[in-house]
Amino acid sequence: MISYKNILTLAAVMSAVCCCEAQLTFPVNGLRYPDNHQILIRNAVIHQDSGLVQHHAQLLIRNGKIVSIGKQIQATDSVVVIDMEGKHIYPAFIEPLCSIGMPEQKRNASENNYVSNRNGSFSWNESLRCDVDAAALLKNPEDMAAKFRQAGYALAQTHQADGISRGKACVIQLRPGEENEIILKNSSAHIMSFQKGSSNQFYPGSLMGIIALLRQTYLDGKYYEKAIKPHEVNLSYEHWNALQTLPQFFVAGNPLNALRASKIAKEFNSPYILVGDGREYQQIEELKNTGMKFVVPVNFPAVFEFDDPFDALQIDLSDLKHWELAPSNPAILARNKIPFVFTGEGLQDLKDLLTNVRKSVKRGLSENMAIHALTAGPAEYLQIQDKAGTLHTGKLAGFIVTDGDLFDDKTKILETWVSGRRFQHQQVIQKQAFDGEYKFQLDTSTIQLKIFTADHKTQLRLISDDSTKMSLSAKIEQSYLNGMLNRNHPGGVILLSAWNISENKWSGRAQLENGIWQEFEMIKTGSVRDTQENRNSGKKNMNDSLGTVTFPFTAFGWNERPKAENILIKNVTVWTNEKEGILNNHDVHFESGKIRALGSNLKVPGAIIIDGSGKHLTSGIIDEHSHIAIQGGVNECSHSVTAEVRIGDVVNSEDINIYRQLSGGVTTAQLLHGSCNPVGGQSALIKMRWGYAPDQMKFEHADPFIKFALGENVKRSGGNTSNRFPDTRMGVEQTYVDAFQRARQYDLAIKANPNTTRRDLQLETLAEILNKKRFITCHSYVQSEINMMMKVAEQFGFTLNTFTHILEGYKVADIMRRHGAGAAGFADWWAYKYEVYEAIPYNGAILHQRGVTTAFNSDDAEMARRLNQEAAKAVKYGNVPEEEALKFVTLNPAKLLHIDHRVGSIKPGKDADLVLWSDHPLSVQSKADMTFVDGIRFYDRNKDVTLQQVVAAERNRLIQKMIKAKSEGERSQKFSSRRRRMYHCDSEGMDDYEMEHVD
Repeated sequence: MISYKNILTLAAVMSAVCCCEAQLTFPVNGLRYPDNHQILIRNAVIHQDSGLVQHHAQLLIRNGKIVSIGKQIQATDSVVVIDMEGKHIYPAFIEPLCSIGMPEQKRNASENNYVSNRNGSFSWNESLRCDVDAAALLKNPEDMAAKFRQAGYALAQTHQADGISRGKACVIQLRPGEENEIILKNSSAHIMSFQKGSSNQFYPGSLMGIIALLRQTYLDGKYYEKAIKPHEVNLSYEHWNALQTLPQFFVAGNPLNALRASKIAKEFNSPYILVGDGREYQQIEELKNTGMKFVVPVNFPAVFEFDDPFDALQIDLSDLKHWELAPSNPAILARNKIPFVFTGEGLQDLKDLLTNVRKSVKRGLSENMAIHALTAGPAEYLQIQDKAGTLHTGKLAGFIVTDGDLFDDKTKILETWVSGRRFQHQQVIQKQAFDGEYKFQLDTSTIQLKIFTADHKTQLRLISDDSTKMSLSAKIEQSYLNGMLNRNHPGGVILLSAWNISENKWSGRAQLENGIWQEFEMIKTGSVRDTQENRNSGKKNMNDSLGTVTFPFTAFGWNERPKAENILIKNVTVWTNEKEGILNNHDVHFESGKIRALGSNLKVPGAIIIDGSGKHLTSGIIDEHSHIAIQGGVNECSHSVTAEVRIGDVVNSEDINIYRQLSGGVTTAQLLHGSCNPVGGQSALIKMRWGYAPDQMKFEHADPFIKFALGENVKRSGGNTSNRFPDTRMGVEQTYVDAFQRARQYDLAIKANPNTTRRDLQLETLAEILNKKRFITCHSYVQSEINMMMKVAEQFGFTLNTFTHILEGYKVADIMRRHGAGAAGFADWWAYKYEVYEAIPYNGAILHQRGVTTAFNSDDAEMARRLNQEAAKAVKYGNVPEEEALKFVTLNPAKLLHIDHRVGSIKPGKDADLVLWSDHPLSVQSKADMTFVDGIRFYDRNKDVTLQQVVAAERNRLIQKMIKAKSEGERSQKFSSRRRRMYHCDSEGMDDYEMEHVD
């Protein structure tokens, strides 16, 4: 071996003959770490990658790179030799995405209204930070880098975690040095997210707005050179286009957001690496079908602390289940052949990284896959596999040194090497020669004990207590032993002191319980028998019973998604909503999702028979105006026209209100944007397919609709704090006129010159209305605005499809009929704000009597569970015939939504969307016993009783398991209840739960 001083001298000589390969632009102040030096590591177990292991191998490092690995490597005089007998060497970990070394980003002090106030020719929206360059912002974070190294990391991709487009990331070496030195790859990836970040601009103010902005940005990037640059220079789009050549990382968050991101990726042919939140197993089939790669965290949740039994009731079953199943996520991904790597982001302490990965290994993840996800996998994602990720000739010498198998719970990371630089984390405790089993004599007692090294500490334990119950409390420092031996003697305890005098012997003195001193010799009788057994116990699988993944992953989810059945309902009263009217004691057969036959005494071999005696069968209830099952905000309030946003992008298939409304007979709902701006977003029509993915819930081939709004909400009667136009009802009209004029001009331009006209998602949507390809549902209250809206529609040549709410519709019913507009209102809401003072409960009956297609809707998650009773109010207020009143929530909304050819009545060939009621469907005493969607029994009141018991038992099992885990020392967290809002027309922003799970 040679000294470090000689290495410096040799480095100076070698630098003259090695083409000056590591010369830097920074001046040297003091002594620089030698660039040209060699290190030979001997006798290690070298894990070159996830599948190749060499025992008693050698590793030669020169100038920070691996130059040779093998059994026979000769050391020259200039080589520093390090013996690592008994140690394991693995490739160092690579963090695929973090923010280490980035400055803290703070929000602007004031809001910027509609366009950015940033200097320069950048995007109008500050959440598009395409020009951000992590390498330009980097400040070497040595303090934090040391924590990363202690966790096993040598490299990390870092970025400024701010905005929807977060610009360019870089890969850094986690070692001391100038920023110029530690950057391994300057332009490693483009990072995106569903978070607007520090931008205080109003737009986007919802998840659907963020998605719309992303889609428009992709289009603007595509059209920049030929349709935008001739008119303006936009540096943001120039940077955006340059970023498209890099790997695309998308910080999605929860599984539903991952599905949303994957749709954007496919729309614009830009494969993403999706950064998830560890819940991917909850939508595993859908995520598998995306074909995307994943970055998954191992920040498994801590147990909840239950100080009060009522606290436990406030915690979602999904959160309790996730605590239990989170460590299984990687194994489930692996079984489904979904590529993934690990990230340590989100961990409160990076030291938990390896602990949590080991938990996943115990849950079935292979050790090879775990190593790959920490090393070679991230290197491939970052396209640095030629430099890092495995230990092969020519790559950087980045590795960790451990004192045992990496996935043994007792194994510690002793060192991390970064590009050939050694960082030792803790004093290596060598296994002492005196480890073993010993015996010595104290007066009448023969004492047997063992000394062993475990968890990097020398420990002592009694083996035999000579038939007397004893306990030993002692420690060894250096070669000196001291402690106390308790023989349960009435006089007290024995004080021990001994020192190691040879390999097999200790000499000591003891003060007995009576105060008399006695000399003794402690003789080694054999080696430790159970030390290795103790170590191997840390690799046993976690065989405790686990709950199942349900669909959806919440209370009342299915273990398996239900499927259509062959069913025959016998002897039931059928409300057909067809010319046949109400049929008594009839049979209805449906199979493969369709109604097959109605009749008496039907015989269907193989069908499941349901006795409908004394019960009533209707078509499923259709809610024309709903705000359930929407994630990330129901309103994009930022601009007066937001036609580009789509509720279909943010359908939340896990909203418990879907199940609750199935219990009230609802089978279809139009999910509407709110009413905070004149032109809201595009609506989504769904069937209540509880447990199915968001896109699987959508009503196939339905006509597209959009939400417009009038009245107090639009003009901000409560106070227009954003200075957004319009402030008056007159301004609302002008907003529509201007929007449709622009849409008409755009439509002409795009048809004439599709290649040189910028594609505008907002105007494209409005043009669909002009071309009668999209239809309007308009929030409305007073007659003046209802008239105004119809005149605007007639001015631009289209028909206003539906006025929703329509509280003063009774005043303009004849005009609405002539125009062709339908009505979807409330049964008896009035006087809850100024513009509804003249609302009356006879409104629906009057509209119906004047020939307007009339429906009752909910606009409220709770009311939707009782829409059959809302329909009954049309009988009470206006004497509407019972059959016609039921149509207010079945056939009529189907007509308004242009789906009456499929649903809304019971007729052979139509969808089997049916409700079996316990009594007359308009009775307040009637309950939905069964609700079928496409012939699938999504709700069964009898089974619901069992489900409630299952949910209660599962909650109790998990709570008891958590309490036990906490008592065994598992990390815990304080209980906190999260607010989940039920959206209404005027709801703004996202709720706490959504904000937590977006990013």
